[in-house]
Amino acid sequence: MMKLERLNLTVVVGLTLYAVGLAVLWQNKNFEPGGALIVLFLFGLIFPALAWLATIPAVPLSISIRPSGCEMLVLAGFIVGLSIYLIGGPQWIDNHLPEAWTDSSKIKLLVTLAKKLIVFVAIPFAVFRFAFSYRLRDFGIQFQGLRALAGSHLPVVLVVGSALVAFQYFVGSGAAPVRHGNFSMHQLLVGLPLCFIWLVIEVGLVEEFFFRALVQSRLAAWFKSEVSGVVLMSLVFGLAHAPGFIFRQAGSVEGLGANPSALDAIAYSIVVLSVSGILFGVMWARTKNLFALMLIHAAADLLPNFANFVQVWRL
Repeated sequence: MMKLERLNLTVVVGLTLYAVGLAVLWQNKNFEPGGALIVLFLFGLIFPALAWLATIPAVPLSISIRPSGCEMLVLAGFIVGLSIYLIGGPQWIDNHLPEAWTDSSKIKLLVTLAKKLIVFVAIPFAVFRFAFSYRLRDFGIQFQGLRALAGSHLPVVLVVGSALVAFQYFVGSGAAPVRHGNFSMHQLLVGLPLCFIWLVIEVGLVEEFFFRALVQSRLAAWFKSEVSGVVLMSLVFGLAHAPGFIFRQAGSVEGLGANPSALDAIAYSIVVLSVSGILFGVMWARTKNLFALMLIHAAADLLPNFANFVQVWRL
């Protein structure tokens, strides 16, 4: 009963924050509420339901998470530190790179990948490995996970991955160059597999390791509820981006205006970005397989990133 009450409280808090955030954004003339409601319908309901159905036959991998109070404090420190880093850390590093590096789009792309791997993967893993004795398998990186990709975890990879690619192709603005036939057959045959492999690491490993294998696993274990883990991880995922909207004038890109208020930035982070984390949270809770989520995340980002990948690598 305690678990059920805690689960219900977490969901109620999440829904309340969403409703309040939507009400706040409704007052912003630059914000389009219709888009947010579509995101809620698709990424908060339809795609997670599809993922749940596709994982009915899935057998989750066995991981051992036993968070202490000290460990949760360290986790909170990482989340706060990441939020601060995202405000201007990547730009500060770029400003101190050799000019020859910044003039090369290929080197800049490689440097960006290196920054992400260090900040989101290498440092957190090193801290939790040596301070709290966790192993790779406790982050969903197991040989059994690779075998599961040919077994009970294959349906969710194929079903959800295909659904996300189809969604991007027919609806996503980032896939317009592909949809309009702007690429040659050679570029498609060579570039799509290479871009997919790149994204498996750049977005798949980076984001899924930090937000799902690290953050969600510990929140779920601490609150003794997978649903609580999904809800809280999604809120963390969204709110970690809020400082960037406030201090980097990223709000104009997201339809909030050039200088959104702190309240608008937080509301947008909850209403739009947090919702987008639910899908992958459900799949992690049902499989605990980092490899599966890496593949699905790469599929989701493939078409929107393809044009830039082709341009940078001159395929």
